[in-house]
Amino acid sequence: MKRRPIFPALVPRRLRRDTTSDVTRLARVSPGRLAGLLLLLALGAALGTGLYESARRLIGGAPPVSASEVAQLRAENQRLIADNERLQGSLAAAESRLAIERAAKDQLAADLRAAHKEMGDLRNDLAFFDQLIPMDPRQAQVSIRSAELERQGDGLRYRVLLMRAGRPSGEFKGRLQFSASGTRGGVETTMDLRPFVMTDDGEAGEAASPRPDPLALRFRQYQRAEGTLEVPDGFEVRSVTVRVVEGGVVRSQSTVKLPA
Repeated sequence: MKRRPIFPALVPRRLRRDTTSDVTRLARVSPGRLAGLLLLLALGAALGTGLYESARRLIGGAPPVSASEVAQLRAENQRLIADNERLQGSLAAAESRLAIERAAKDQLAADLRAAHKEMGDLRNDLAFFDQLIPMDPRQAQVSIRSAELERQGDGLRYRVLLMRAGRPSGEFKGRLQFSASGTRGGVETTMDLRPFVMTDDGEAGEAASPRPDPLALRFRQYQRAEGTLEVPDGFEVRSVTVRVVEGGVVRSQSTVKLPA
C-alpha cells in the first residue's frame, strides 16, 4: 500500500488521487484510538519538559536572586577586596621592616667582626711591644700604690694598697712596718708603731692565744691592708713612714704626713 504525503499541495497532481483515499480512511478512525494517540502525545510532551528541566539544572541553572541579595553580595565582595588590599599593604610594610632589620643585623655583625679583629690586632701588638720592653727588676717586686692614715681615738687608722707590676712568677711574702716621727715631752723622736691586738676578753693588750700577724703580707698581684696602730701616751705624731720588708730588706716605702 502506498503512503500519502503530509502536504498534498506539494505533491504532483497525478499523485493526489491516492492521497484522497488515505484521508478518507483516517477520518474513519475510531474516537478511542484518537484519544490514545492524543494521550501518547501529551505524555511525550510532559516527558520532554521534564528532561529539559533536569538538563537545565544539571547544566547549572540557579534559582532567581533578589535585588537585596545581589546588593549584599556586592557589598561583601567590596569588603573582601578592601581587606585584601589592607592585608597586602601590611605584608609589604612587614617585609620592608624585615629587610631593614636584616640589613641592620648584617651591619652589626660586620661591625662586631671588625671590632674583634681590631681587638685581636691590638692584643698582638701589645704582646709584641711587651716583649720588646725590658722588665725593671724593681717592678717585679712590690710597690705601695696608696697609703692613708688618720687619727682614730688614741690610735691611727691605716689603709694601704700594695701591687706588683710586670709578670710576677710567684707569691710575695713580707711584712709591713710603720715608723712615726713626732715629739714626746717636747723632744723630737721616732718610734715604731705596733697594731692594736685585742685580747680574748675584747680589750687591747697581749693576746692569751697566738694570733696571725696583722702586718704580714702574702699575695701575688695586689693586696689591701688595713687596721689600727697603737700610739704611745704623750707622743704627738706628725708623719708616718710605711715600709714593705721582705726577709729584712726594704722593698718599698712611703711617708704620709698627718694634719696638725
